[in-house]
Amino acid sequence: MRKWQCTKVIASVCSLVLLSGLMGCAKEDDAAQTTASVAPSAAATTAASPSPSAAPAVQLKWYYIAYELQPDQQAVEDAVNAYIKPKLNTTVKLMPLIESGYKDKINTMLAANEEIDLLWTSNWGGGDYEPKATKGGFLELDALLDKAPKLKAAFPALIWDDTRINGKIYGVPNYQIAAKAEGFAIQKQYVDKYKLDVSAIKKQSDIEPFLKTLKDNEKDVVPILNTSNMFDFGRHYGYAPRNYKVGDPEYKIIDVPQTPEYKSFLEMVRRWYQAGYVYKDAATAKGDQMEALLKTGKVAVEWNVTMKPGGEADDKKRFGGNDVVYVRLSEPEFTGVQATMTAISKTSKNPERAIQLLELINTDPALFNLLTFGIDGKHYTKAGDNIIKINQAGGYKSDLGWVMGNSLIGYLKEGQPADTWTRTKQLNESAKRPETGSFKFVNDPIKTELANLTTIEAEFSKALNTGAVDYNTYLPKFIEARKKAGVDKVIAERQKQLDDWLKANGKKK
Repeated sequence: MRKWQCTKVIASVCSLVLLSGLMGCAKEDDAAQTTASVAPSAAATTAASPSPSAAPAVQLKWYYIAYELQPDQQAVEDAVNAYIKPKLNTTVKLMPLIESGYKDKINTMLAANEEIDLLWTSNWGGGDYEPKATKGGFLELDALLDKAPKLKAAFPALIWDDTRINGKIYGVPNYQIAAKAEGFAIQKQYVDKYKLDVSAIKKQSDIEPFLKTLKDNEKDVVPILNTSNMFDFGRHYGYAPRNYKVGDPEYKIIDVPQTPEYKSFLEMVRRWYQAGYVYKDAATAKGDQMEALLKTGKVAVEWNVTMKPGGEADDKKRFGGNDVVYVRLSEPEFTGVQATMTAISKTSKNPERAIQLLELINTDPALFNLLTFGIDGKHYTKAGDNIIKINQAGGYKSDLGWVMGNSLIGYLKEGQPADTWTRTKQLNESAKRPETGSFKFVNDPIKTELANLTTIEAEFSKALNTGAVDYNTYLPKFIEARKKAGVDKVIAERQKQLDDWLKANGKKK
């Protein structure tokens, strides 16, 4: 899930999750300004003020994804360390990695047993949460969390439970929206210019005439970006995240690529691609390339899988400073927190200090805001009690709260309603829960098949889901390749596990 905010990152990869669901340098003046600008507020001191550690000083290494590197990164890091060292006798080296290379870099480092303390993880793309947890790449956190009571108390049990793999916690949620709806984000200038009746858009195909209008009249504009995630677990087409048809009393797991709904979806996106509505390089572009294109302001429509409270302000930045309109096509549903978390690496020599730092980041607004927005008066200015305006020329505009920690203790950005965090919390707690929401598959019996299926998906799914290839030719090849890779064995094992859970919870005889 801003990303995904999670949307921006989830959007480029959710279709892969759909199918894999079945398979599984600071100057002295900078430093001076830094020290003056990060004095904690009274609220921050109350939130978390651990005593300075009596243990020897240590430095932690923290790797996380980014879409662009920040010129003022070192000044912010220096400010962070000036703030945390008196509290924890700890400093941190911030190690942002561009999203498209994150997975390979982290995998190489872990394989070589290089020292990493904290690292970003997720259930999509390069985050590899479950594989790394089950293969011993991450430390179990249950015992460590007992030594960080403020962190443990920061999120309800429902949220912690969603992080569990085989009953164990391996990631600290970067808490934000965890209940998502789907729909279109559309530049408002085009809605107004062409008098688009957004209330008439009830399903994905209803946007097609508008895309044609854009193609015919806006020669330098990409009508729609990121169609690869438009099937998104199939929820918009009546399929639950566990890949059974919503309302089926038998909860029969099926191979979604073999369904008529999926074929119909491919027919639509293929038609759009051939008509020139879809970005021509959608099948091969990386996430950071997509974000760079959005920032030019030359993308009119994007499929959005988060639709979070206040998200229009975030997407305005992503769309090159242009206002956007949300057209929601589904009701909010609890989708969990595994989309963005922070883990402690198996190679960390200081896991207790790492969990202390995570506790501070997730309970101290001053530290969280410093990491996310940089230095007050330099990288942003106050526009209200808890509202800021980011200085786009300030040298630090990463806005990575969704990667850093608990967004609900952070500032609001100009344009976000004052009640954004209240509504986010309420939505997380009240959104519809899938009937099988607390059930999680155990993948150990089918890990070979899952690895094979992941390889097959990398070859076929994004090309199909963007319309870049002829589905009549490639869909049968995709289905056959999945069968050879063991999708039937995966379905059988997952059906058995789901049936056992349904019976144990009184949902099936």
